[in-house]
Amino acid sequence: MCALLRDTTLDKVGIEPGTRIHADKAYCSQKHREALKERGIKNGIQDKAVKNRPLTQRQSHRNSLISKARYVVERTFGSQARWFGVKVLRYRGKAKAHAWHILQAVAYNLKRLPRLYVNRQIQLQS
Repeated sequence: MCALLRDTTLDKVGIEPGTRIHADKAYCSQKHREALKERGIKNGIQDKAVKNRPLTQRQSHRNSLISKARYVVERTFGSQARWFGVKVLRYRGKAKAHAWHILQAVAYNLKRLPRLYVNRQIQLQS
């Protein structure tokens, strides 16, 4: 995520103004907030408490809402890491890295397919 917030990277990825970027507390800084604001990108970075300044109730609620959106993606990455050991990218170059990510997504979905099928059959019978 840190690389994503560098000026040149934000420009290259072509994120549309008005899009919200979600990130965890590690990226909570004025520099990152300003980089997003300059491009009209909505700030979805969680707030971080600092020494002797706990989060306000509003900030805690905001973090909760952001974490609900991030959880959907994070659980997929966590499952891939547990099931396939995909914590480290083993290829160089965008094309190879992209192909590797696609194959990981296919493997993830194939592993989940039997359970999804059974759940669907149960729903149809109800």
